[in-house]
Amino acid sequence: ERRKVTQLQTNKGVIDVKDAQVLVAAGAWTPHIAAMMGLYAPVYPLKGYAMSISANEALASNTMLTPSDLPTRIVCDKYMFTSRLGDEVRITSIGEFSGWATSPTASVEKEFRREAVRQFPLLESFIKQAKVKCGHRPYVSDGILLLGRVQEFDNLLVSAGPGSNGWKLAMGSGSVVEMLVSGKTEDQISDELGFDARSFSPAGRVVDSPIFAKLCRARWGVSNEREHDFLRAKSK
Repeated sequence: ERRKVTQLQTNKGVIDVKDAQVLVAAGAWTPHIAAMMGLYAPVYPLKGYAMSISANEALASNTMLTPSDLPTRIVCDKYMFTSRLGDEVRITSIGEFSGWATSPTASVEKEFRREAVRQFPLLESFIKQAKVKCGHRPYVSDGILLLGRVQEFDNLLVSAGPGSNGWKLAMGSGSVVEMLVSGKTEDQISDELGFDARSFSPAGRVVDSPIFAKLCRARWGVSNEREHDFLRAKSK
């Protein structure tokens, strides 16, 4: 029997869902929310490393540097991905599976800085001093975006798992979600957009698994009681 999300409990109080649709788009934390409803979602936190350097400060402090030495667009190879956002030179790399901790792993950070210096040797002093920050990319086990309705529920959708391609897929994913919420079927969406929307369906991947979900909550330290039943669900 299909269930329905009836309430959201937040730090701002309880929200009655009534006849609304509920979308889980919590990035790498999607499996935490899914587990509160007895679901297993195969999304894992792929920890990325990043640092930012001021182009103006670098040019002002090093007379050997010229604007042409700094990237003016996206520069990438199999190790590094560097972009220019105004004054900011943003260097990113690494995909590390190490749980939901956001602190850099010392050995990985060391390698990250070494590769950054290899690519931009004239920025070595800035690379050594820049603060390294980490963030989680939501990565699905099969590498395919989770996008669509969760079969076990009447009013639950999920959009997660693009990994490092979120900036490429965000607008398209949002369009598909809007179409589903407005009542269009996957077949209608496929005809309109020209691709098989069912290929991204969470069916068979986000699954009802209350016992395993409970084990996952215990392993992750996610308690329904502590989280105040963020999502309440009941059978129709």
